[in-house]
Amino acid sequence: MADRRAVEAGVAYAGLLSVAGFQLGRFVRSLVPDGPIVILTGPGSNGGDGWVAARYLAQFRPVSVIPVAEPRFPEAENWVRAAKVQGVRVLEGVAAQTELSRAALVVDSIYGTGFHGSVMESPAAPWLHQLAGEAVAVVHTDLPSGVDTNTGQYEGPRLNSLATLAMGGLKWGHVSYPGADQTGSLVIADIGLDGPADAHWIDAHSARSWMPQVGSLAHKYRRGRVVVVGGSRDMPGAPFLAAMGALKSGAGIVEVVVPESALGRVTASAALIVHGVPESAAGDLVWSARLAKHAASADALVVGPGLGRRSDPRLLLELMALNRPTVLDADGIRLAASLNCALPSRWVMTPHAGEMGAWLNQDAAAVNQNRRGAVLAAVKKAAAPVLLKGRFSLIGSEGHIWVNPTGDSALATAGSGDVLSGIIARLLAGGLDGPSALALGAYWHGWAGELGGQALGMALTSVDLWDWIGAAAKRIDQAEEPHAVRRW
Repeated sequence: MADRRAVEAGVAYAGLLSVAGFQLGRFVRSLVPDGPIVILTGPGSNGGDGWVAARYLAQFRPVSVIPVAEPRFPEAENWVRAAKVQGVRVLEGVAAQTELSRAALVVDSIYGTGFHGSVMESPAAPWLHQLAGEAVAVVHTDLPSGVDTNTGQYEGPRLNSLATLAMGGLKWGHVSYPGADQTGSLVIADIGLDGPADAHWIDAHSARSWMPQVGSLAHKYRRGRVVVVGGSRDMPGAPFLAAMGALKSGAGIVEVVVPESALGRVTASAALIVHGVPESAAGDLVWSARLAKHAASADALVVGPGLGRRSDPRLLLELMALNRPTVLDADGIRLAASLNCALPSRWVMTPHAGEMGAWLNQDAAAVNQNRRGAVLAAVKKAAAPVLLKGRFSLIGSEGHIWVNPTGDSALATAGSGDVLSGIIARLLAGGLDGPSALALGAYWHGWAGELGGQALGMALTSVDLWDWIGAAAKRIDQAEEPHAVRRW
């Protein structure tokens, strides 16, 4: 644990506890300036943070502590006495239950990074059930109690989680499932600690440094040619979504290669160049000289959106032989899985959990139970960078994982991932390497989703998403922090 490493390195435990508790108290006060506060405390350092925060908050309003377990953190007796002297009430039994139901806000400081197992078999269970039943707003200290630090596993009830104040940096439990669904808003408090050594947030300054710069003498060829290969008689629209993602994110020329039967069935923009090429009797793409000509001209390819699951594997093998910078997405990933081979050196892959499962011969549920492990396994098998889509998308490359903080549930709409693949292809065409293109693409796409979601809510569609790509680029250029994850 980061706090244990800091203490072993010579940092005073009391100092860490004071800073973390003070930050927690300030954060709670900023959220709810008035009304009674109830803090549930546990035996360890997380409970200690709660006691320190209680002492701070008691200067301004009524504060009660419910000790779910006897405090056993270092010098606990002194910290508890100091809180009581400041006016903090300590409640148990019926009085505690009554106070919990009338609180303006409840702070969960029961269990933190050392918890493993089922929280329903712990002393916290009845208190969590009461919180769930009354829908009281909850702020979690470092981690929601019962979420496993390393895996994100959680077996407790769903609470009305307003926010989680993560001490020092992210933990894998914050961004793994289902823990990520229990945190509410994720806020990182600076207390002088770091997160996992193999995980990195995509931060605003890194994103800005990756953004392609368009010089005053730039023309359409310098901004890159993106060619999208996909579509079928049954699914003609997906490649056009990817193409518009590339176009709206600044590609100079965007071409779409689809089966001849898909021509004219979808109109996205007059700025796109659309080619119909030979197809099978079922309306699926097949390898042809015409397709080869268009693909070979690309600075970057998108392969897979709307391709369908009946395509001849030769199509993918021939595209691999070109070894152009390529985003492999959607049904292209499933086709690649059937070949059971590594990807070319200049390719990247962008699966959702179901497609990742096909690549790893697992189901989507197994992938989501260990997203970090799935990304590392996929990178090893593909010998290429991999982006696992979803809340807190993960980008893996050579043993390191980037975590994307942007985006929210507004992006959970059909075609959103196709738009993302287009953005990433535009970045590859602009000269970014695979990992950087995946990281920036996910960050940019998530920013667009946040802005579109704020304007349209759940009515946001993948077509609407195009209109927010430019606004998101301005936020990145200004190094503005995204709304989904804040720093405190």
